[in-house]
Formats: sequence, structure tokens, C-alpha cells
Amino acid sequence: MVNRIGILGGTFNPIHNGHLAAAEEVLNRLRLERVLFIPSYIPPHKKEEVMPSAVQRFEMVRLAIYGNVRFQTSDVEIKRGGKSYAIDTVAELHNAYPGTELYFITGLDSFIEIQTWHRWKALMDLCHFVVISRNRHHFADLHKMDFMMGTEEALDRLDRGDLAHAEVPCGASFICLETIPLFDISSTDIRQRVKHGVSIKYLLPDAVENYIIINKLYV
Repeated sequence: MVNRIGILGGTFNPIHNGHLAAAEEVLNRLRLERVLFIPSYIPPHKKEEVMPSAVQRFEMVRLAIYGNVRFQTSDVEIKRGGKSYAIDTVAELHNAYPGTELYFITGLDSFIEIQTWHRWKALMDLCHFVVISRNRHHFADLHKMDFMMGTEEALDRLDRGDLAHAEVPCGASFICLETIPLFDISSTDIRQRVKHGVSIKYLLPDAVENYIIINKLYV
């Protein structure tokens, strides 16, 4: 059986329980061997948020996933430096894990913008995509994309809750559309809470909360 590895990239600014719960749901639903959490070095789509160093964000991810043997942190983008383009990361992981199927996990809000990503067509040829539901976004919005033609009924059923999973062929790869339990937690909200002295307990792992406090992040 071919190994399946999930890829969950992002700024993780900071990582929170919503990230962890989504990764666990996808891992079990798609029977992945593991999920790689990959903090970006310089995110190409986020230029104005308050950003701790890549090393600090990596450490928060490491603390967050500690104890889950099927979660792993990768510093591939930090070591590479520069802008963290998904196409470069996936190509590098193909070399590191030959013969492995890679599943790129992203939120519906991000996937709607896939055609603005660097070399997006090449990226979609290199890996499968796992698109997870997000609050205030609709799968039906994807039908505008050429490669999603003919999926209108499935997209509508996902939005209504009649389906929890749909698989769309896309060249040599496929796109898994997943409705998962939604956690109304955002990194932006956590940063604002810290800035204004509001509790962030239960929104992220205790170890990450302690790291933020000790290192005076987001104040």
C-alpha cells in the first residue's frame, strides 16, 4: 500500500486547537500515515500581520503537536528561506519521500484563491488537495473554476450538509472536499486577545500559551 502523507502549511501565527482538530480529522478520514506541519518562512499572501520569527513559530508548532506520534513538524521552508511557495515545498517533499502520495491540506477560503498561487497548475499535478470547510465560506463558490465544472450538485450538497466528502478528479490527481466539525478559532483573534490582555486559554495548547506569555509575543 502506498504511504499517504498530509501537508499542512501556514504561518501558524500562532497555531491553535482548530489547526490540530482539523489535521486529526483529515488524518483519520483519509487514512493518512501522518501529517507534516510546515511553518512558512515568508508567507507570500500575508504581508501585514504581526509575525514572530520563523524559529519562534516553528517552536510553537513543535510544542503544540508534542505527544501525537502521527503529527510531525518540518522546517523545510525555514531552511530554504525566502518566500514560501507551496510548489517548491511539495517538489522538495517528493524527493524526500519517494513513492509517497502527498495530500495538501488547505481551507476552503484559501483554495478559492488557488489560481493566484505561484505555479498553481504545476502544484495541482504534484499532489492531491484536501479542501476543508471553513466558517462563512461556501463550496458552491468553487464551481466558477474551470476544473470544477460539473460538480455543482455535489458542491451544493456539501453546503447543505447532505454530504461530508466529495472527490473530484483533476488530471493525475484529485481534490477531496471535506466538511469537518468547525472550530470558530482564529489566529487573528488570539493575537488581538493577547494584545488586549484577554484570556486565550482553551483556544490553543497550554504549552503554546505559556510560550507566548514567556516570550511576550503579540503584546
